[in-house]
Amino acid sequence: MKQKTIRAFIVEDFNNLKNVVNSKYELVKNYYFLLKEKNEEIEKFLKEKNLNYFIENNMFTFSKEKTKEIKIIEKEKLIEKRVNTKIYDKIIRAGVEIETDENLIFLNRINAGAKIKSSGNVEIFGECEGSVICEGDYLIVKKNRGNIIFRGENIGKIDKLTIFTKSGKKELE
Repeated sequence: MKQKTIRAFIVEDFNNLKNVVNSKYELVKNYYFLLKEKNEEIEKFLKEKNLNYFIENNMFTFSKEKTKEIKIIEKEKLIEKRVNTKIYDKIIRAGVEIETDENLIFLNRINAGAKIKSSGNVEIFGECEGSVICEGDYLIVKKNRGNIIFRGENIGKIDKLTIFTKSGKKELE
């Protein structure tokens, strides 16, 4: 036996259901629709659209091809990856090059001419004037005058403690 999570809409208004299905079919085609009671008009509409639905404790589904989204979810696995963190409590001088998969924390400044590249997360609590490339899930920078690239984008000058994530940036001070 396998456990799956399903998504369902509770149908309370037939006109609203028609509007949502007609305008957003691609988004809702993998959802189930829950009818609180038998309604031939709604059932006919859902059958015409080849959509799955429940009536109270009964279930009606079409056998149809699963979308790529569902196939991906069924193949999704949780992979735990142990990542080390390295802390630098010294000035990173010009000419120093660091390339690693580790998370990096810099407590002091990074001078111009220093080059740092990490596929992990990077935290910089001193002033940065060097070049940093971070491909991790997040980047924290206190002050930047150098060239910092986070996930392919140059972050520009920073004067306040700022966190960058996949979903955007947020000033912390």
